[in-house]
Amino acid sequence: MKKINIHTYIVTFILLYVLAAICSLIGYANNAGTLVLTPTTEFLLKLHSIINLPTDTIGYVTLSKGIYSIVGGLILNVLLYSLVVERFVFCLKALKRNVLKSKFVIKKSKRAILLIEK
Repeated sequence: MKKINIHTYIVTFILLYVLAAICSLIGYANNAGTLVLTPTTEFLLKLHSIINLPTDTIGYVTLSKGIYSIVGGLILNVLLYSLVVERFVFCLKALKRNVLKSKFVIKKSKRAILLIEK
């Protein structure tokens, strides 16, 4: 695993944390029965189950009750997803770099062939 791009990781963490906080608030409002369903809230409610997946499956929130366990679980989820997104961005950049490099080599070899034929 190559060096992690800390800028991408922090930006991803902040964006995902805001999204996770909004989804969690919508999820808890749905559990309390006070949520007004619109297409946006329905989408965010479905996203809530995906964002809370790792810590909800291992039962992190049931270990301790309170706001600290909820925020702690949310931070653990966001840390994990931020790392996954950062690695995905790294792979895309590496793939793009390799494709551009191979295109440059192909163009260079075509020019060399044309020069040889002349």
